[in-house]
Amino acid sequence: MKLKSILCTAAVGLLFVTSVGHAMDVGILAPSDKQMRAEVYYEEYERDIQQGYSFGSGSFAFPQEENRLVARVTFNPQPFWGVSLEVGGTDSDGSEDIAPMFGLGAHMVLFEQGGFYTSAFGRMTWTTGIEYKEHYVVTNGASYLDETWQRDEAYLEYGFGVQLGYEWQPCSSARITGYAGAMASFLDDTKSEERLSGSYFIEGMDAAVSFNEKDSSVDMEEDHVAQVFAGVEVALLPLDGGIRVEGRFYDRTSLSASLFFNF
Repeated sequence: MKLKSILCTAAVGLLFVTSVGHAMDVGILAPSDKQMRAEVYYEEYERDIQQGYSFGSGSFAFPQEENRLVARVTFNPQPFWGVSLEVGGTDSDGSEDIAPMFGLGAHMVLFEQGGFYTSAFGRMTWTTGIEYKEHYVVTNGASYLDETWQRDEAYLEYGFGVQLGYEWQPCSSARITGYAGAMASFLDDTKSEERLSGSYFIEGMDAAVSFNEKDSSVDMEEDHVAQVFAGVEVALLPLDGGIRVEGRFYDRTSLSASLFFNF
Protein backbone atom coordinates (compact mmCIF):
# COMPACT_ATOMS: atom_id res chain seq x y z
CA MET A 1 0.00 0.00 0.00
CA LYS A 2 2.86 2.34 0.81
CA LEU A 3 4.49 1.73 -2.61
CA LYS A 4 1.16 2.40 -4.34
CA SER A 5 0.82 5.68 -2.45
CA ILE A 6 4.34 6.73 -3.45
CA LEU A 7 3.69 5.92 -7.12
CA CYS A 8 0.40 7.84 -7.13
CA THR A 9 2.09 10.84 -5.54
CA ALA A 10 4.86 10.64 -8.13
CA ALA A 11 2.36 10.50 -10.99
CA VAL A 12 0.48 13.55 -9.74
CA GLY A 13 3.76 15.36 -9.19
CA LEU A 14 4.93 14.60 -12.70
CA LEU A 15 1.69 15.92 -14.18
CA PHE A 16 2.55 19.20 -12.50
CA VAL A 17 6.25 19.39 -13.18
CA THR A 18 5.97 18.49 -16.85
CA SER A 19 4.46 21.93 -17.28
CA VAL A 20 7.60 23.35 -15.66
CA GLY A 21 10.31 21.17 -17.19
CA HIS A 22 13.45 21.83 -19.22
CA ALA A 23 15.48 20.14 -21.90
CA MET A 24 18.95 21.26 -20.99
CA ASP A 25 21.40 20.16 -18.26
CA VAL A 26 19.57 17.70 -15.99
CA GLY A 27 21.93 17.60 -13.03
CA ILE A 28 22.07 15.10 -10.19
CA LEU A 29 18.78 14.18 -8.52
CA ALA A 30 19.93 11.93 -5.67
CA PRO A 31 18.50 11.92 -2.12
CA SER A 32 20.10 14.67 -0.04
CA ASP A 33 20.23 15.51 3.65
CA LYS A 34 21.26 19.07 2.75
CA GLN A 35 18.46 21.56 2.20
CA MET A 36 20.15 23.69 -0.45
CA ARG A 37 22.46 23.21 -3.40
CA ALA A 38 24.14 26.03 -5.35
CA GLU A 39 25.60 25.27 -8.77
CA VAL A 40 27.07 27.11 -11.75
CA TYR A 41 27.39 25.22 -15.02
CA TYR A 42 28.64 25.90 -18.53
CA GLU A 43 27.04 24.04 -21.40
CA GLU A 44 27.76 23.55 -25.08
CA TYR A 45 24.32 22.69 -26.37
CA GLU A 46 23.36 21.27 -29.78
CA ARG A 47 20.01 20.19 -31.17
CA ASP A 48 18.06 19.87 -34.43
CA ILE A 49 15.16 22.25 -34.96
CA GLN A 50 12.18 21.85 -37.28
CA GLN A 51 11.13 25.30 -38.48
CA GLY A 52 8.57 26.73 -40.87
CA TYR A 53 9.74 28.87 -43.79
CA SER A 54 9.26 32.58 -43.28
CA PHE A 55 7.08 34.41 -45.80
CA GLY A 56 6.01 31.07 -47.28
CA SER A 57 4.80 27.51 -46.61
CA GLY A 58 6.60 24.30 -45.71
CA SER A 59 9.31 23.57 -43.16
CA PHE A 60 12.95 22.53 -42.89
CA ALA A 61 15.35 21.11 -40.28
CA PHE A 62 18.56 22.80 -39.20
CA PRO A 63 21.11 22.49 -36.35
CA GLN A 64 21.09 25.02 -33.53
CA GLU A 65 24.15 25.53 -31.33
CA GLU A 66 24.27 27.47 -28.08
CA ASN A 67 26.83 28.20 -25.36
CA ARG A 68 25.16 28.63 -21.99
CA LEU A 69 26.25 29.83 -18.56
CA VAL A 70 23.66 29.21 -15.86
CA ALA A 71 23.39 29.49 -12.07
CA ARG A 72 21.05 27.01 -10.37
CA VAL A 73 19.78 26.90 -6.80
CA THR A 74 17.97 23.76 -5.60
CA PHE A 75 15.82 23.69 -2.46
CA ASN A 76 15.28 20.31 -0.76
CA PRO A 77 12.60 20.69 1.94
CA GLN A 78 12.75 16.92 2.34
CA PRO A 79 15.55 14.47 1.38
CA PHE A 80 13.42 12.87 -1.34
CA TRP A 81 12.12 15.88 -3.30
CA GLY A 82 13.15 19.36 -4.29
CA VAL A 83 12.56 22.35 -6.55
CA SER A 84 15.11 24.40 -8.48
CA LEU A 85 15.44 27.91 -9.87
CA GLU A 86 17.81 28.96 -12.66
CA VAL A 87 19.02 32.17 -14.25
CA GLY A 88 21.64 32.58 -16.94
CA GLY A 89 22.43 33.55 -20.49
CA THR A 90 22.80 31.81 -23.84
CA ASP A 91 24.83 32.77 -26.88
CA SER A 92 23.33 31.17 -29.98
CA ASP A 93 25.58 30.60 -32.98
CA GLY A 94 25.15 33.57 -35.31
CA SER A 95 23.08 35.68 -32.88
CA GLU A 96 23.77 39.31 -32.10
CA ASP A 97 23.99 39.29 -28.28
CA ILE A 98 23.69 37.03 -25.23
CA ALA A 99 20.03 36.31 -24.44
CA PRO A 100 18.68 35.86 -20.89
CA MET A 101 17.15 32.57 -19.83
CA PHE A 102 15.20 31.52 -16.73
CA GLY A 103 14.37 28.08 -15.42
CA LEU A 104 12.16 26.27 -12.93
CA GLY A 105 12.01 22.58 -12.05
CA ALA A 106 11.15 19.83 -9.60
CA HIS A 107 12.21 16.27 -8.87
CA MET A 108 11.13 13.36 -6.67
CA VAL A 109 13.14 10.34 -5.52
CA LEU A 110 11.02 7.24 -6.11
CA PHE A 111 13.38 4.56 -4.80
CA GLU A 112 16.57 4.34 -2.72
CA GLN A 113 18.46 1.28 -1.48
CA GLY A 114 22.13 0.46 -0.93
CA GLY A 115 23.38 3.60 -2.68
CA PHE A 116 21.12 3.11 -5.72
CA TYR A 117 18.32 5.56 -6.41
CA THR A 118 15.65 6.32 -9.02
CA SER A 119 14.21 9.81 -9.53
CA ALA A 120 11.54 11.39 -11.72
CA PHE A 121 11.86 15.00 -12.82
CA GLY A 122 10.42 17.79 -14.90
CA ARG A 123 11.88 21.22 -15.70
CA MET A 124 11.58 24.15 -18.06
CA THR A 125 13.53 27.14 -19.30
CA TRP A 126 12.28 30.26 -21.00
CA THR A 127 14.64 32.13 -23.32
CA THR A 128 13.85 35.50 -24.83
CA GLY A 129 15.59 38.23 -26.79
CA ILE A 130 17.56 36.05 -29.22
CA GLU A 131 18.26 38.17 -32.30
CA TYR A 132 19.78 37.28 -35.66
CA LYS A 133 20.53 39.88 -38.31
CA GLU A 134 21.99 39.84 -41.83
CA HIS A 135 22.53 42.67 -44.30
CA TYR A 136 22.73 42.02 -48.05
CA VAL A 137 23.65 44.32 -50.92
CA VAL A 138 23.41 43.02 -54.51
CA THR A 139 24.24 45.25 -57.48
CA ASN A 140 24.00 44.79 -61.24
CA GLY A 141 24.90 47.94 -63.10
CA ALA A 142 22.46 50.62 -62.01
CA SER A 143 20.13 48.02 -60.47
CA TYR A 144 20.53 47.01 -56.81
CA LEU A 145 18.95 45.28 -53.83
CA ASP A 146 19.73 46.54 -50.32
CA GLU A 147 18.08 44.22 -47.78
CA THR A 148 18.25 43.57 -44.03
CA TRP A 149 16.90 40.30 -42.61
CA GLN A 150 16.21 40.06 -38.87
CA ARG A 151 14.82 37.24 -36.73
CA ASP A 152 13.75 37.64 -33.09
CA GLU A 153 13.16 34.51 -31.01
CA ALA A 154 11.58 33.63 -27.68
CA TYR A 155 10.84 30.03 -26.76
CA LEU A 156 9.95 27.69 -23.94
CA GLU A 157 11.78 24.38 -23.46
CA TYR A 158 10.17 21.75 -21.28
CA GLY A 159 10.67 18.08 -20.60
CA PHE A 160 10.32 15.22 -18.15
CA GLY A 161 12.09 11.95 -17.51
CA VAL A 162 13.68 9.51 -15.09
CA GLN A 163 17.18 9.22 -13.65
CA LEU A 164 18.98 6.15 -12.26
CA GLY A 165 22.07 6.65 -10.13
CA TYR A 166 24.51 5.16 -7.65
CA GLU A 167 26.36 6.90 -4.81
CA TRP A 168 29.74 5.49 -3.79
CA GLN A 169 31.98 6.74 -0.99
CA PRO A 170 35.46 5.25 -1.56
CA CYS A 171 36.91 7.05 1.50
CA SER A 172 35.89 9.45 4.24
CA SER A 173 36.88 12.52 2.18
CA ALA A 174 35.15 11.84 -1.14
CA ARG A 175 31.84 10.77 -2.67
CA ILE A 176 31.34 9.74 -6.30
CA THR A 177 27.92 9.60 -7.92
CA GLY A 178 27.25 8.23 -11.39
CA TYR A 179 23.89 8.67 -13.08
CA ALA A 180 22.06 8.12 -16.37
CA GLY A 181 18.54 8.42 -17.65
CA ALA A 182 16.08 9.19 -20.41
CA MET A 183 13.79 12.12 -21.05
CA ALA A 184 11.31 13.61 -23.47
CA SER A 185 12.13 17.16 -24.57
CA PHE A 186 9.84 19.68 -26.26
CA LEU A 187 10.17 23.19 -27.67
CA ASP A 188 7.36 25.76 -27.80
CA ASP A 189 7.90 28.90 -29.86
CA THR A 190 6.28 31.63 -27.74
CA LYS A 191 7.05 34.76 -29.80
CA SER A 192 9.27 34.56 -32.86
CA GLU A 193 9.08 36.68 -35.96
CA GLU A 194 11.12 37.59 -39.02
CA ARG A 195 11.40 40.93 -40.81
CA LEU A 196 12.67 42.01 -44.22
CA SER A 197 13.39 45.67 -44.84
CA GLY A 198 15.35 47.72 -47.33
CA SER A 199 14.98 49.02 -50.86
CA TYR A 200 15.55 47.97 -54.46
CA PHE A 201 15.97 49.68 -57.81
CA ILE A 202 15.73 48.17 -61.27
CA GLU A 203 17.24 50.09 -64.14
CA GLY A 204 14.48 51.89 -65.97
CA MET A 205 12.36 52.58 -62.86
CA ASP A 206 11.58 56.17 -61.92
CA ALA A 207 12.66 55.73 -58.30
CA ALA A 208 13.80 53.13 -55.79
CA VAL A 209 11.14 51.13 -53.91
CA SER A 210 11.32 50.70 -50.15
CA PHE A 211 9.84 47.68 -48.34
CA ASN A 212 9.30 46.52 -44.77
CA GLU A 213 7.63 43.13 -44.22
CA LYS A 214 7.01 41.09 -41.08
CA ASP A 215 6.05 37.43 -40.59
CA SER A 216 4.88 36.51 -37.09
CA SER A 217 3.67 33.01 -38.04
CA VAL A 218 7.15 31.46 -37.97
CA ASP A 219 7.08 28.35 -35.78
CA MET A 220 9.78 25.90 -34.64
CA GLU A 221 9.90 22.69 -32.62
CA GLU A 222 12.34 20.08 -31.32
CA ASP A 223 13.25 17.59 -34.08
CA HIS A 224 14.29 14.82 -31.64
CA VAL A 225 11.93 14.42 -28.70
CA ALA A 226 13.55 11.35 -27.08
CA GLN A 227 16.93 11.90 -25.41
CA VAL A 228 19.32 10.02 -23.13
CA PHE A 229 21.87 11.50 -20.73
CA ALA A 230 24.66 10.40 -18.37
CA GLY A 231 26.94 12.11 -15.90
CA VAL A 232 29.30 11.78 -12.97
CA GLU A 233 29.82 13.93 -9.89
CA VAL A 234 32.78 14.03 -7.50
CA ALA A 235 32.26 15.68 -4.10
CA LEU A 236 34.91 16.47 -1.50
CA LEU A 237 33.83 15.81 2.09
CA PRO A 238 33.04 17.25 4.59
CA LEU A 239 32.94 20.38 2.38
CA ASP A 240 30.28 18.66 0.21
CA GLY A 241 31.28 20.57 -2.90
CA GLY A 242 33.00 19.61 -6.10
CA ILE A 243 32.59 19.14 -9.85
CA ARG A 244 30.10 17.45 -12.16
CA VAL A 245 30.10 16.66 -15.89
CA GLU A 246 27.17 15.54 -18.03
CA GLY A 247 26.40 14.61 -21.62
CA ARG A 248 23.12 14.39 -23.52
CA PHE A 249 22.84 12.26 -26.63
CA TYR A 250 20.07 12.39 -29.23
CA ASP A 251 21.64 12.48 -32.69
CA ARG A 252 23.69 15.48 -31.56
CA THR A 253 25.76 15.63 -28.35
CA SER A 254 25.57 18.34 -25.69
CA LEU A 255 28.10 18.61 -22.85
CA SER A 256 28.04 20.52 -19.57
CA ALA A 257 30.41 20.98 -16.62
CA SER A 258 29.62 22.50 -13.24
CA LEU A 259 30.90 23.55 -9.86
CA PHE A 260 28.55 22.91 -6.93
CA PHE A 261 28.22 23.28 -3.19
CA ASN A 262 25.66 21.63 -0.89
CA PHE A 263 24.77 23.29 2.38
